[in-house]
Amino acid sequence: MTTSLVFFFASCLFAILFFWFYVRPTLSLSSTALGLLLVFHGPAYWYYSRFWVLRKGFFFNFYNEFNTTGAENSIDGSKASQINEKLRVISSNYYDQILAAAENLDTIQSLDIALGLTLLVFCAGIWATDKALGYTRHAHDLALRDWKTRSFLPLKPNQSPLLVVLAGVAVLFMVYFLIRDEQLTKVHTYFFTSASEFDKIAMRRSMGGSQSYLFNLMLSTLLPFVAFVFWTWWREGGEKSIGWLAALVILLVITAKAATLSKAPPAVFVLQLLVLEVARNSLSFDKRQLAALGLASVLLFSAMTFVANSDLSGISESLTFLFYRLLMIPNESLLEYFAVFPSQLPHTMGLDIRWLAKLMGTEPMQSNFWRVAELLRGAPGSTTTAMFMADAWAAFSWAGVVGASFLFGCLIRWIDIQLLVKRGRSCVTLAGLGLGHYGIFIAMSTALQTSLLTGGLLLIVPMVALLERQWPRQAPGGSA
Repeated sequence: MTTSLVFFFASCLFAILFFWFYVRPTLSLSSTALGLLLVFHGPAYWYYSRFWVLRKGFFFNFYNEFNTTGAENSIDGSKASQINEKLRVISSNYYDQILAAAENLDTIQSLDIALGLTLLVFCAGIWATDKALGYTRHAHDLALRDWKTRSFLPLKPNQSPLLVVLAGVAVLFMVYFLIRDEQLTKVHTYFFTSASEFDKIAMRRSMGGSQSYLFNLMLSTLLPFVAFVFWTWWREGGEKSIGWLAALVILLVITAKAATLSKAPPAVFVLQLLVLEVARNSLSFDKRQLAALGLASVLLFSAMTFVANSDLSGISESLTFLFYRLLMIPNESLLEYFAVFPSQLPHTMGLDIRWLAKLMGTEPMQSNFWRVAELLRGAPGSTTTAMFMADAWAAFSWAGVVGASFLFGCLIRWIDIQLLVKRGRSCVTLAGLGLGHYGIFIAMSTALQTSLLTGGLLLIVPMVALLERQWPRQAPGGSA
């Protein structure tokens, strides 16, 4: 066992202990983020880097067997031969480079250390934020206990006209883009055809989502936030009309997310609603609730997997494909970035970040997710997105790994303090919590700066602070 792998395992062990005894296994943002880091890039990374990428192990053999058979049976005739030949050339080059990277001791050792540092420094960011703001672990534990004992402060129409007007504007906004972008047609074409996986990938690239940046930004931030507020308002005893409004907003959001023709967005949004149902009563969860959320996640993503891959013929194939997509692909993306930077491309020094490049008086580079994919796959138009640490590595090397991990830990903990410790349980803090979970999901799959705006992490506290002005803040201990 290499020294770097020992460091990685030691970091995982420390992060597990920190997760269990300091942040606690809860639905808080700091707990969720650290838990997802361990799930996606803990033992799963070890299995990927030491078995899967080297084409070893039961899961790889089973996945390779059904994937090869499915590809042969999915398309017939000359079209199949053309696509298979193109994929053969791309895959040969790609897998040769990935295998070479996996067998390169320097690359793997760097990735081992980078992931270990990510876990350790993220934990350090959480601890440092508590110290800087004068909070202790006991204060967070007290806030978590108080969350379920404090009386819920629901909104009332005569107290929050701004929010009702905001919901109306949101509905009109979404209906306009529902019609303009022909969302229903896209959803029907994608979800109710038996096209092959390759055809559906082509559909997603050619017609998925909206061309409007404003709508895409609102769809990932403000619109779900409004949906969460009205959902919790209704669930906590709101009037029947609030329930209808909540249902309408949620339906429009799900339709717009489904119209992106991507598997994750609609499934993640539904999962967010389920998590909010648990969080309405308590941020802690028992084994039954954890099992229910886990089962719901598997069912949601399995359903979306069958939609995107109609060639899957059974539950075992679906679960194996989910194992590959959820646990192996995130680590494969990390390996791609470490295989490219700095051996094939120099670190960008932040020139791929648009605002930073403009600040330095130069034109921004093409985004790394384009450059990495084109270099390794030789296929213009494909992308490789990886979690925040990978993009930070591509930009600033080790300084990026440490800096991004520390800032992410600080930001997530600060939002927790603002929502859970300072404010407590209400419609808007629950909505902020739901949006924060989405921001974490974005950070787990792309750059940190993307999670700040597109993921909504920077918008949570300002939106909560704006809306809470519509009613008196509830004081700690349950008094108004």
